[in-house]
Amino acid sequence: MVLIYTPRVTNRIQYIVKFLIGEICGFDYAVTSSNDDFINFKGAKINYSDKNVPGDSVKIHPSGFLTEKGIREFTPRMRIHDSYPVLFPNESNHNCDLGYDLFASSFFLVSRYEEYLPFLEDRYGRFEADQSFAYQNGFLDVPLIDIHTLDLKNKLSEKFNLPDQSARKFTFIPTYDIDIAYAYKGRGLSRNTLAIMKDILTFDFKNLKDRIKVLTGKMHDPFDTYEFQLWLQKKFKLNPVYFFLSARYGPKDKNISIYSKHFFYLIKKLGDYAETGIHPSFASHYKKDRLLEEIKTLSGISNSNIEKSRQHYLKISLPQTYLSLIRYNIMSDYSMGFASHTGFRAGTCTPFHFFNLTEETETRLKVYPLAVMDSTLMNYMKLDTMQARNKIKTLIDTIKKVEGTFISLWHNDALSNNGIWEGWKDVYMYLIEEATKRNEPAE
Repeated sequence: MVLIYTPRVTNRIQYIVKFLIGEICGFDYAVTSSNDDFINFKGAKINYSDKNVPGDSVKIHPSGFLTEKGIREFTPRMRIHDSYPVLFPNESNHNCDLGYDLFASSFFLVSRYEEYLPFLEDRYGRFEADQSFAYQNGFLDVPLIDIHTLDLKNKLSEKFNLPDQSARKFTFIPTYDIDIAYAYKGRGLSRNTLAIMKDILTFDFKNLKDRIKVLTGKMHDPFDTYEFQLWLQKKFKLNPVYFFLSARYGPKDKNISIYSKHFFYLIKKLGDYAETGIHPSFASHYKKDRLLEEIKTLSGISNSNIEKSRQHYLKISLPQTYLSLIRYNIMSDYSMGFASHTGFRAGTCTPFHFFNLTEETETRLKVYPLAVMDSTLMNYMKLDTMQARNKIKTLIDTIKKVEGTFISLWHNDALSNNGIWEGWKDVYMYLIEEATKRNEPAE
């Protein structure tokens, strides 16, 4: 067991110690404010104080950030240490084994402290990558918390000869967002009539021709890539999660009708092979009770409790978005990623519980950090298919080094291999193969 001493035990300290020492390192642990208990303890110890306590321990000098309450506008100091950025570095006169406050650094990143502060929204009202401390300081593609915490684990193991109790291993979770289930099917008479008129008025005769072929059963709907997904699942023994947009039609919510038999059968079919979750609509951020309505719709179709979620457009407003999910008994969220850039929005590739800064409490909602999305690579970062492969491999290799969790987001239309997505089906195949490839043993 690891005993952590701090003169004042706060919710912030309890939360981040549990995440770093308990969940990432995999050690049993306890936190104490008793100087005597700490001195008399026979085992691994972390002294998280400015006191020089007798006996062997790993010393981490506290910055004071974790004994604060409330939210203040500030930017943490940073420097480079052993090739990696460290936040809350110690002053030169402090005797510290790490040289920086790992607990404060990790809490700042994983709590999303900066997203509670004023920021410049993008066109969808989101906190985007270029506003983040990690992006601005060049480490967004680095799971900094995992790297630094495993370094601490090594120090503890070497100093106190600790056995490795961690069951931590690389995990791959492929996920799919079903924003638009079909290109042409399931839209109803009125929407198809309007779409045909639009094709004619815009002289888009290829689209008109394809639409008519699909509706008359002469052509496969290009967005219907589900058999390919199920084939991948079987071949590579995957455990994917599907998120369905089960919302009323709107300007930014354009799935097929929730009353369509095609939508009904699709949810039933995929639900037989994979976990399903809600994809809360863009409108649900602004319209009261819309989220509950969408959860009930999906739950009614799937005949199951809905406990997983990912926000449409990856739109998160903290803490409101997560508090709404908790209110409706959503237990897991997969939205923690940026639309405009790959990487680690919360500084980690390890799932964590959401800490509500407005109430200074850990919640029961577990957040699963997203590393890469198809439209991020193609639409935002403007990568070609070869550049996308390189980026994907770098991310996967980085996560494998820390035995973390790699979560990808792909859309059914991005697997169509048509139009703007030509060639991207092969990119996804490459992602699956790299993510499921076993690491070669070192020679």
